[in-house]
Amino acid sequence: MATMQELANRKEYSEVYDRMKWLLPKQAEAAASTRNSLVDLIASHPESNLAYSQTKLYTHAISPGCALCGQGEWSCLFINGICNARCFYCPTSQDDSGPPMANAIVFDDPRDYADYVSRFHIKGVGFSGGEPFLTFNRVLSYLETLKARADHPVYTWMYTNGKLVNREKLSALRDGGLDEIRFDLSANQYRWGVLEQALDVIPRVAVEIPAIPEDISIVKQLIIDLEQLGVDFLNLHQIRCTRFNVKHLINRGYTFIHGPKVTVLETELTALELIRYALERSIELPINYCAFTFRHQYQQMGVRKRNAIEIKAGCEDITPTGHIRHMKIVGKVNTIAEICQSLLSRQIENSRYLFSSKKDSVSFAAELWPLIDFSNVRLNVSYCLAVLRPAVSYHHPFKKIVLNKGKTLVVEKQAIQPAFWLEGEQIDLFGQMIHHPEGMVPHQLGDTLAPEQFDRMVAFEAVSQGLASYC
Repeated sequence: MATMQELANRKEYSEVYDRMKWLLPKQAEAAASTRNSLVDLIASHPESNLAYSQTKLYTHAISPGCALCGQGEWSCLFINGICNARCFYCPTSQDDSGPPMANAIVFDDPRDYADYVSRFHIKGVGFSGGEPFLTFNRVLSYLETLKARADHPVYTWMYTNGKLVNREKLSALRDGGLDEIRFDLSANQYRWGVLEQALDVIPRVAVEIPAIPEDISIVKQLIIDLEQLGVDFLNLHQIRCTRFNVKHLINRGYTFIHGPKVTVLETELTALELIRYALERSIELPINYCAFTFRHQYQQMGVRKRNAIEIKAGCEDITPTGHIRHMKIVGKVNTIAEICQSLLSRQIENSRYLFSSKKDSVSFAAELWPLIDFSNVRLNVSYCLAVLRPAVSYHHPFKKIVLNKGKTLVVEKQAIQPAFWLEGEQIDLFGQMIHHPEGMVPHQLGDTLAPEQFDRMVAFEAVSQGLASYC
């Protein structure tokens, strides 16, 4: 029987789905064995790191920008949507000349974006495209305004294929405050001469490329060259399939993996093999594998958390995945009254709990869990998603965010249905999950819930550990 992800992927790629070489169960087992062997070899090396719930593998160190990404404290500003390269793996159309956007919000004035960064306490900004050098003056304007106007230090970096780079523009970026530049050398036939110019000018220089299976021999030599040049970081990306690149990926014979988004099997194995190769030869160039499972979870989590802080109630909590959790216990009036009296007697801050008008339920923050007697009540758990919008939709509760006199945004709280009802042992097990420092999920909880209900709850509560499943 097809899974929900398989059905969703069939719908999205309906025209070419049957032409796509999907990973089959027997192949998945062999691929997982190969990956596990590579991960074990990498993890056993003293210079390797498995970070962010073991979704990110890297050697030696990672860029400050990558660290901020993992911490949910960065923003990617798509300065344009046009490019002068035609890379087969590109996930977008690259035919939109503007305006600058971040998190689906248009920022056509650099002052508005700088105020957005200040208001949401964003500590890192990546300038992307398209190809930023095609609208170089725009990049410079946003960079300079951000550095001058933000109310706290912001680490900045920029992505480029390097085709339009020259020393004059690099110097202007440095003077404007750019902290790091990242080159996709695969978009320019791995010509690295431009790196020598950048190394003399920009504080940190990185190479960021997809791990292309056919190019593994080229990249192995490139790793040696980059170390000798003194490049600061090499970032390897997993190729993701979209409707814009799917036909190119099919033509290359790649194997596709079902997931929240479709990814390419061979590119992950290539990235891991390159890291193993570098460690085996004691290469000191820091190499980072940016897997889709990391990007999908941690980048989205960071955005959700920033928005959730703005609109959650005092009796609600933000989960490790960035969702707003609302818990309430429901029972007889006299039972709820006893709980009410207990909280009042302890002089708990009244914003941390809320009684219903009928006095038959009380909503409460997770910190009050140890103070509540759950023996004669049911627990209702619901989740909301905080979404930033350019204007009010009037479909959900909202809060206006005033950036400046000319720019106002809106955070809306969207309910995710249906709510979950727990009782007895289920309540105790759920409490263990939400209070575990590492967000571990008690397997017994899954034994007491319907599989679909359990999976949905865990998706709101816990970050998935390790690289994405192949099965």
